[in-house]
Amino acid sequence: MSQKKHKKRQHSPTVAAKRQAQQARIAEEMSRSRNRMNPAARNLLLGNLVFLALAGLLERNSLIPTAAAGVCTILGIILLITALWLQFGRRGDDHSSGGSPRL
Repeated sequence: MSQKKHKKRQHSPTVAAKRQAQQARIAEEMSRSRNRMNPAARNLLLGNLVFLALAGLLERNSLIPTAAAGVCTILGIILLITALWLQFGRRGDDHSSGGSPRL
């Protein structure tokens, strides 16, 4: 019988290079999408920054009392902790089992 039937078809090196480049692009896109900031956390941090700046300006111009500025600062800290929880704390796996946290 002919040996021609049992020969494997060899691909050109450009096909392999294109496939490898495509896989590298896909891996990079997946890595980038995993490392993106949560939009809700980003918006909460931006709103918190504007809120605290406004409260600081109102206190500096004596338009609100110092106690109200303190309440605004405490509220700002609570919003900051909430934004950090949205970004880092809400994961699918449970960290209470002794696993290391993913930052």
